[in-house]
Amino acid sequence: MSAITPEVLVERRGLACHITINRAAEHNTMTDAVMVALRQALLAAEAMEGVRAIVLTGAGEQTFCAGGKLKPGADGSPFALEPGRFDNPIAELFRAMDRCHLPIIARVNGSAFGGGVGLICACDFAIGVDTARFGTTEARVGVFPMMILPLLMRVIPRRRLQEMCFLAERFPAEKALELDILGQLVPAAELDAAVDALVSQLAANSPVALRMGRRAFAAMSGLAFNDALNLAQMVLPVMSQSEDTREGMRAFAEKRSPVWPNR
Repeated sequence: MSAITPEVLVERRGLACHITINRAAEHNTMTDAVMVALRQALLAAEAMEGVRAIVLTGAGEQTFCAGGKLKPGADGSPFALEPGRFDNPIAELFRAMDRCHLPIIARVNGSAFGGGVGLICACDFAIGVDTARFGTTEARVGVFPMMILPLLMRVIPRRRLQEMCFLAERFPAEKALELDILGQLVPAAELDAAVDALVSQLAANSPVALRMGRRAFAAMSGLAFNDALNLAQMVLPVMSQSEDTREGMRAFAEKRSPVWPNR
């Protein structure tokens, strides 16, 4: 295991790179420094030869991530306006997750609130423990889950999302599964086995197809229907020229498992 900083750990485990927010005593809340380190950890994972997925989790067994560490400034607001700096650190992190070449799995080892829910929704897959609790409770302290809203809107139906954000209530893991925040719910003792099984399933498929497909998902989510179709009909022939496609077609014809060149 290596450390981007003491608060963000990176560990290669077989076909996956595990990235851990290492702030269990602080409920794995995110500071600006943590968000910068998470972006660096994503880049480090992408550079690892043979890694097929990223697993994002929190330290300990209680909390996945309790969101941003809010600390009021001199003016009483937790959000500083810095002249010359436009991008919020969490926006930069979410952009990095959106551009990542590898599928990202949220290993939800405990509860998630505010920005922690946004982190889960920024991932491609989410497996959580059945004891976790969730919520976007920002309205209770006079703010709104603004920075995570674009991610939540990709995952959660509009009316249910409004209920989450406007009522600002905490809810159990079963409801998170119903809302698609989680894709799978397991007892804590089965969490790692479920994550490992998902990594193996992903690794069986073409890395080129998954990489280009992930980018297509991100691009199409912001396009009108006809524009999305135009993008698809341009990308598909490019993808079909890859060595992965040729290997996949040969393996299918020869009734064997493909050996992906990743090119």
